Amino acid sequence: MAFGRSRQETSAIVHTHCVELLQELLRFGTMEWPLPPPPVRDADLPVVEPSSPEKVVEMGVGLFSVDRASMMRHLDVAREAIIPHRLSLTVDPQKEGERWLLRRLDEVAERILFATCEEWLGLALDRDAPNGDRWYLGISLLNGLCRAPTPQATNRGYHMLESIALAHPPGSWPTRQEPGPHQVDWKPEKASDTAVSADEAGIDASHWLLDQLEQGNLKRRALLVSWLRLMIERPALVTGLALTIRLEQMVRDQPVEVVAELVGCLPRLFELDEQSAQVVLISVRMRGDLQVRRALAEALPALLRVMGSDALHLLDELLADPEVDIQLAAASALRQLAVVSPQELTSRLAVLVEHEDVRMRRLLAQTVLRDYLELHPDDEHGFLVQFWLQRDDVSRARLRELLIRLQDVDPVRFSSVARNILDVEEAGLDDLWATLEVRDADRVQAWRGHLAGEGALPAPTP
Repeated sequence: MAFGRSRQETSAIVHTHCVELLQELLRFGTMEWPLPPPPVRDADLPVVEPSSPEKVVEMGVGLFSVDRASMMRHLDVAREAIIPHRLSLTVDPQKEGERWLLRRLDEVAERILFATCEEWLGLALDRDAPNGDRWYLGISLLNGLCRAPTPQATNRGYHMLESIALAHPPGSWPTRQEPGPHQVDWKPEKASDTAVSADEAGIDASHWLLDQLEQGNLKRRALLVSWLRLMIERPALVTGLALTIRLEQMVRDQPVEVVAELVGCLPRLFELDEQSAQVVLISVRMRGDLQVRRALAEALPALLRVMGSDALHLLDELLADPEVDIQLAAASALRQLAVVSPQELTSRLAVLVEHEDVRMRRLLAQTVLRDYLELHPDDEHGFLVQFWLQRDDVSRARLRELLIRLQDVDPVRFSSVARNILDVEEAGLDDLWATLEVRDADRVQAWRGHLAGEGALPAPTP
């Protein structure tokens, strides 16, 4: 019985907090008046629009207070999601669980109100019996709930946005990303079962909600960016919501923090609409802000993958950036360059190998030098020799691995590289011999004799 009273007390406290928060969120969600019309209408029953924001608040609070059973059902779901399993090991797990909930009252209320919003929108978007009142309550509450990029707002909020754009109740349509060749079980001849199409009236309502986030504070704009990154995986929504136009406008008008986050959308946008993506990229490059340039440098590997040689000008621009950190971020894309356009790697590596910052040389040794050796096993450009003779311990650790592996699998190539090193510095390979001797002293003697002209070339290691 004590446990029952505890649950009842918790429910009463949670219900009171939900009502207070619901009033606040509905007031916030109806600040932009009028609200968009419902995407789904009943041909026989005309929609009665609420006369004022106060009417929406009054109707929402009254409906939530009357439907106590739904609140209890959502509370049980929240209880299962929030209370950790380890509390079952305590002396009184039920009591500790209720305490755990009450210490996280805001999170519990948020989960309940998101579930309530889903119910209201589900009834509003039901094509068999659309409920106009629930639409105005649902869109107002969703606008109020999405004030910051919390996990609930990012995931459940976006799901409801998609439901509005598609004019389908939440949960009644495929939510997976489109399959592609990057997946093991992808078959090009198999039709996609996740195809969806946007609804014209739903698109208008979605634009209204996106505009509210775009015109809000930085937290709401950060949430908008999270939604756009998810939305770009839906080609139907990219086209229906004119996403490229919105991205271009946001790149020109939004603060630097928002634009830097939007840069992450570019690679996927190039896959969907190259012409529009080029327009957005031009706007990004015109910003010139340090944070935006850094984000662009971090996105370079993905941009090289989707743009190929068209991204070389952008790569060279960022490699020549005045900020060394941006140069370093751009240099990390050289590994992708070795894949998409290997003939372009050597000329850029020749410039960077002379870089005065030791971090650049270390980065190249760790990420690019192996790809270079696969393209030029003889090291005819002398990059490996130059890196080795710089005597940087961090770079040498990686180069030592490459050289030991090279002498194992391709003694002819290793012999050429080793002679180049010895021509510059007589004791240049002593560090390598000391490491290799621990594993195979006889092979070290064989190599010393061969390089001195007194022995045969060692055979590859089996």
